[in-house]
Amino acid sequence: RSDDVELAQSSGINAEYGVRAFLVPDPAGNFKVSFKVPDVYGVFQFKVNYDRTGYTHLYSTTQVSVRPFRHTEYERFIPSAYPYYASAFSMMGGLIVFSFFFLYHQEKPKTE
Repeated sequence: RSDDVELAQSSGINAEYGVRAFLVPDPAGNFKVSFKVPDVYGVFQFKVNYDRTGYTHLYSTTQVSVRPFRHTEYERFIPSAYPYYASAFSMMGGLIVFSFFFLYHQEKPKTE
């Protein structure tokens, strides 16, 4: 029944933060929830506790550790950093042009 769907909740609990979201059914009849974990590292416990009169009691708990990315897990090229990449390459190009003119430019001898 659709009114019972609104009562099924999932919660992610940490020592400091808690997130509560409603489970939504998909066309296959499975209930799913999707939410972002707060930007806090630690251990979260995801719980589903569905207890209604006349229905089977459903209790599920899953413990998940949230950790920062390792240095090898980041994207190789981050799209939001393209301006920084461009500035680094333009500085390298400027250094090459400056070095070329500094090394190969000759002043004309002064004539009095």
